Amino acid sequence: MKTRQLKLMRLLNRQQLLTARELAEACGVSLRTIQRDLLELEANGYPIYSERGPAGGYRVLPNRLLPPLALREQEAITLFLMLDWVGQVPDLPFGTLRGNLAEWYLHELPADLEVKLDRLKGRVRFARPDTPASPLTRDLLRLMEMEVQGELIYRTISGRRTIRIDPVGLTFERNRWYLLAQTDRGLRQYRVDRMEQVTETTVPSQRMTFEEAEQLGQAGEQVTVRLELTPLGERLLEGVLPLNALRTWFVPVAELPFLGRQLFGLGREVRVLEPLLLRQEIQEQARAVIALYED
Repeated sequence: MKTRQLKLMRLLNRQQLLTARELAEACGVSLRTIQRDLLELEANGYPIYSERGPAGGYRVLPNRLLPPLALREQEAITLFLMLDWVGQVPDLPFGTLRGNLAEWYLHELPADLEVKLDRLKGRVRFARPDTPASPLTRDLLRLMEMEVQGELIYRTISGRRTIRIDPVGLTFERNRWYLLAQTDRGLRQYRVDRMEQVTETTVPSQRMTFEEAEQLGQAGEQVTVRLELTPLGERLLEGVLPLNALRTWFVPVAELPFLGRQLFGLGREVRVLEPLLLRQEIQEQARAVIALYED
């Protein structure tokens, strides 16, 4: 398939009614060329619907079944293996699609390639997800689709909390679903399996992306924070800092006093290795608490 035709498919997938002239201008070709491309796509099974008249144009049918992608053999095999792995990930926001997608894809491939993939079944293994039930992924995705903030009831060590969130996005890390969201305490990460309820509000979302969240986290003077965590400390830290394997974060200097109070509350389960300024902040917290009990 020509690169131009792939661009044409992306344009039509926006579900807007576009005239042949608008499509030709977007693709940088003549009207005659775009009409020829449209006919070729229709002949290959692409579900293009045309509306005639002065206000007419082209669009694709909703809820359509797209024709197979034009992939090379190695790409087709790689895609099947990845779809097979995704089929093992529980609580994807799209429901039962997860269990059937790889098989549907397999049966649309040429017969000789299907035979090759049958031979590979059971011979390639990715790490099997051991993921706790996280059924609210779909509700969180809906918040992002509706572009509104939400409220969630979240289960913590100390009990349930109601938290107002402006969702950034869902991530699947270390076999867990997480939500990154903007809150009144700044950017926070929450485990979806600990959410008991998600409710939509009428407050518009800021529509922040992961990239924008990272840039926000890097704004202003930064300091490197390194922590040593017990297994319980790792669990307690969720909702304070986004987890990462290196146990290292870049935090705005202005947030260190607030972070110090949060880490102090986690007790012996979290130990600050650096920076010295954060260690001193927690020492001050400890001295202030001890002073309350001195005669």
